[in-house]
Formats: sequence, structure tokens, C-alpha cells
Amino acid sequence: MTRWTKVGTALGLVGILGAGAALAVRAQSASVPPAATVPLAQSHWPKYRHDLWNTGRSAVSGPKTNALKWTFSTGRAEKDGGIETDPVIGPDGTVYLGANNGILYGLDPETGDVRWAFPSGFDTFGIYSTPAILKDGTVVFGAKDGKVYGVRPPTAGLLGDLRWSVDLKTTIQTSPGIGPDGTVYVGADDWKLYAIAPPQGQVPARIKWSFQTQGDMISSPAVGPDGTIYVGSMDGKVYALQEPASGQREPKVRWTFASGSTGKTGGFENAPSLDETGRLVIGGNDGLVYALNAATGEKLWTFKSQFTEYAIFSSAAIGTDGTVYIGPKDGFLYALRESRGIFGTSGKAGWKYRIGTTIETSPALAPDGTVYLGADNGKLYAIAPPASGEAGRLLWEFQTKGTLISSPVIGSDGSLYSGSMDGKVYAFHDKKRGQSSQGPLAGTWYGSVRLGGQEQKLTLVLAQRQSQVDGVLRLQSTLAGGLRGTLQGEQLSYTASLLGDCRAEHQGEASAKAQEIRGTFQVKDCQGRSIQGTFRATR
Repeated sequence: MTRWTKVGTALGLVGILGAGAALAVRAQSASVPPAATVPLAQSHWPKYRHDLWNTGRSAVSGPKTNALKWTFSTGRAEKDGGIETDPVIGPDGTVYLGANNGILYGLDPETGDVRWAFPSGFDTFGIYSTPAILKDGTVVFGAKDGKVYGVRPPTAGLLGDLRWSVDLKTTIQTSPGIGPDGTVYVGADDWKLYAIAPPQGQVPARIKWSFQTQGDMISSPAVGPDGTIYVGSMDGKVYALQEPASGQREPKVRWTFASGSTGKTGGFENAPSLDETGRLVIGGNDGLVYALNAATGEKLWTFKSQFTEYAIFSSAAIGTDGTVYIGPKDGFLYALRESRGIFGTSGKAGWKYRIGTTIETSPALAPDGTVYLGADNGKLYAIAPPASGEAGRLLWEFQTKGTLISSPVIGSDGSLYSGSMDGKVYAFHDKKRGQSSQGPLAGTWYGSVRLGGQEQKLTLVLAQRQSQVDGVLRLQSTLAGGLRGTLQGEQLSYTASLLGDCRAEHQGEASAKAQEIRGTFQVKDCQGRSIQGTFRATR
């Protein structure tokens, strides 16, 4: 069996395995790229499942209690504002995540205040894709409007700076994987995996290649140290792909592994995870956890959970000792270890913890052995390994008011962040307590705009600092833009720029109260004609 050989501690390679983590490469592969070429931002949790290998492994321990640091609300739950993506953390600590209202939020890690936001084109079930933060600070994510976006923090105001986008013309549910050269890999609902090259000089972002599977793409890719891309499909296969050779237009299929079935009884919905020993771990809808040789696709061992249809949505976390942590839909958190016996090698639960309800989130693993995991009952759990026996120990739990699909992550200061389908982000810390520095208009507002006899849905994200109000607005027609205004008492005077086929400038006055903003505005259309309109938003 081919293994990966450790080559020491790569200081600064936070984007690979976390600060100070040991990096590994395949013995026969090229050496690891130097720190200067690592494609991810130097932050504690820059992408889905923490790193390029999707280990879900933190270098910092999380909270020992369920003490809240802060909460942030989108103002809506479930389809209109619930949160299904995982948080990720930028180099400056900003907490990023997308919501079902189609807004990507960047939140202050100390207070939960909105630092900036960016609207995608859909406003219902809008973003399933957890962002990845590239080395240059670009936040990359896919949206249900079919676009992959590259957005940077704004230099002024609240509206994120759109650096590039690529339209795949199909909805996107997966989170991006990142190659050593910065290539973005993302699966889409046309059953293809896409390789997208970010802009270089005068060359715009573009699709480099696509790879057709025979099933829906819900699994998010992992990228090995030699650049191999690993991804599962609902066609019941795991694929190991390599970038096309010179002169070729399609990736090389290094190997495929088939579960023997497709869809609900054999497809793959979770992301593959890799470890230093050369294992790839992935769970199937058939209820089996598979450990494969990442070099060959050979099956090393399996572990059978108790469901056999749509059985495992949780992606695995892998400890430094090789223990695999995963939460299938049978309601248990398992800590799996390789077991060798007279009948061969298998996976065996070293310990487990019974949650007792369906699990769709993926575990975050702390170096002290604590596992953080959410469940469909709306509870977030902190579970410690057993002092003795085979049952894990509950350290704490916290009840939200929505299903937990968003997986928890751990920040550099030990804060734990998790989203819920109740439309809220929860931040936990044993000692820190955040307090918003913004005024009463701060938050997300929903309403409508009437213009030229037509009515459109309106979404507003506002930040208020004393009398200054900055905002992001989006109309149902997918027109979006930035807003800046001044508040005097309850009177808001503002200007806004809508970015569509042309830049539409408009000015307005509004009565701004804690639960309602109502006003009039005047806007010039693309032909320079002046049109008057009205709007109303509440929360």
C-alpha cells in the first residue's frame, strides 16, 4: 500500500493543515509548493472543512461551555434566510458565510456586526456553497444563480468588491476546492466538475475544463499535495482526477472507485477527506464509510452505519492519530479506527456518542479531542472522548430554533461559530462577550419597491455608525448596488448606485424607524430619464 511520507513542519502553511501542522506528500510525487505559493489565505479556517485536504481539524481548542459571545440574524428563517453553509474565517478574523436569502455576509468576529456583504442573484435558497478565501484575500463561492463569484472586501462602504465571476448556467450546491496554482474546482447541478482559472493580468476568469459525471454533484472536492482532485458524485463513484496534460482539454482520470449503487443507495453527497498516511475517507448513501488508498483507489476498509438510504451527509474529520470522526444519519457520532483481524482489515468504532436524531453537519475536531457537531434537532454538541469505555462524554449542548446543516468551525482565539436554519449565526467563547457598536438600523431588511407601475422585492443590508448609514441593496430583477446615507432623527437621506446593464444613480428620503423604513426616491434609467418610486422595508 502506497503511503504518504511526512516531510516535517511547514511553518506558515496554514491553508494546508493549520498553523504548525505536519505536512505530508506522496513519496513518488513532486515536493510540496513553498509557502509563497500556497493558494489559500493565511487564516485559521479559510475554506470548507478547514484545508485543502478537508480534514476538519483545528489547531486551536474550542469553548468548554455553551456561553454565547454573540448572535447575528439574517431576519428570516428557512428558505428565506436560513443558513446552510459553513462559516469560514479571513486573515483579519472576519467570519464569512452565505445565507438562503442569497447574501454573502462578512461579520466582525468580536461583535457579529456586518463588516460587508455581497448579494447573489437568487433570494430564496440562494447560497449552499461555503466560501474559500484565496491567498490574495478574494472570497470565492458558488451560488444557486449559477455563478462562481470572486469578491474582495470593499475599500469603502458595505458592498463587496466583485473582482470576477464565471457563469456556469446551472445551479451550484458544492463548495470550492483550490488547486496549488489557485485553480478553483467546483461541482454543479449539470453533473460536472468545473476547473476555473481566476484572472491573470489581462486574462479574465475562465473555465479551464469540465469533467462529466453521471450523477448530481453535491460532494465538494479535496485536493491532494500533488494536485490530484478527489470528488464524489451521486453516480456512486469517487473520482481521482489530474489536470490535463499539455495539449489536452480534459483531465486525466487517475482512478475511480464505485460503491456498486447510485443515488439514494450508493451515491456520494459528502466531501472526501485526506490524511498524512495517504488515506481518503468518504461516506456513501449506502451507509458505508469507505477508507481508500488515495494513490490507487483501492479499498482499505469500510465501516457500516445503521442507515442504508441517504445515509451519510456528514463529511469526516481526521485526527492526527488517524481516527476518523463522522456523524451518519443514524444519529451517532463515531470515532473510527482501523482494526486488523483474522478476517482482514475493517473500520471499528473506538468510541461513539448517541445523539439520537439525524445528523447532516460535519464535525469540527479540536486538538484536545473535543468534537463539535450539530444535528437536525437544532442542537449543537460538544463531545469529548470517553475517560473509559466506548461512550463519548457530553461537555455541553446548545439549542437553536432551526435544523443544523451548517457545520461548526473554530477560530484562532478558540471561538466556535455555527449557523442555523433559524437564520442566525451563533458565536461561543468561554470568556469573551461581544457587544454591537452599531445603531438600531443595522441588520437585514426585506420589503418591496414600486417603480414605474411595477413592484419588485427588495433586500437591504444596513450598517449604522452614529449618523452614517451604509448599505447593500438588491432588487428582484437581480439589480444590486451600494447605498450611503445620513440619519437625522428618523429622517434618512441617501444616495445609491445600482449596477446592472448601466449604472443607475438614485437619491431618496425615508422615514427610518426601528422596525420600518419607508420612503421615496428618484432614479435615472439607462436612457437618462428621471423616474420616481417608493419603497418600504421591515424586519
